[in-house]
Amino acid sequence: MTQSKPMSKGGQSRFAAAQPAKTDGIGERIRARRQVLSLTQGELSEKSGLSTGALSQIERGLVSPTVRTLYTIADVLGMSPAQLIDPEGFASASRANPYVLRASDQPEVLNAGGVMKRRASPELIEKIKSFAVRIAPGGSSGDEFYTHSGEELGYVVSGSFTLQIEDATYLLQAGDGFALPSTIRHRFFNSGESEAFVLWVNKPD
Repeated sequence: MTQSKPMSKGGQSRFAAAQPAKTDGIGERIRARRQVLSLTQGELSEKSGLSTGALSQIERGLVSPTVRTLYTIADVLGMSPAQLIDPEGFASASRANPYVLRASDQPEVLNAGGVMKRRASPELIEKIKSFAVRIAPGGSSGDEFYTHSGEELGYVVSGSFTLQIEDATYLLQAGDGFALPSTIRHRFFNSGESEAFVLWVNKPD
């Protein structure tokens, strides 16, 4: 993997402009889970690093959470982003064949900011999770770095996208692979003109 020059102003513009897309019921599920854990909005704000105002708007369905925000909140609440987005699909897929997850049964675990992510492997092995990730042109994880527990790696099947890890910026193309501890700051975006398709693997703690 080679390091590229810092992204252009055009890349920054697309990266910051990408907006999340799917919010149905997410805010209600966040509030319900927070209440189950006996957390106030203030406590969730402190643990997640998000403002209470932003959390309030998300819980009321007034704004759409970004990829980074979904991961951050889910991590604090001890949930998978999939459980916040589509709990029924998550549960249904988990009850399917423990060894094989057919393409037609792969649940959507994320659809925000031009990033569509489906679980690509069964839940039989909890320590390793693989995902089929599609990043549309202009799509991104959000305009801020994020972190979460565990480790991750990936392989670019087609297209290209930019991965930022701390102060390093990498332009990854088809055939390239990557790996990093999820606890260090990272973000990604697609400033190209075609969709990037990435096989992404996470190893939670």
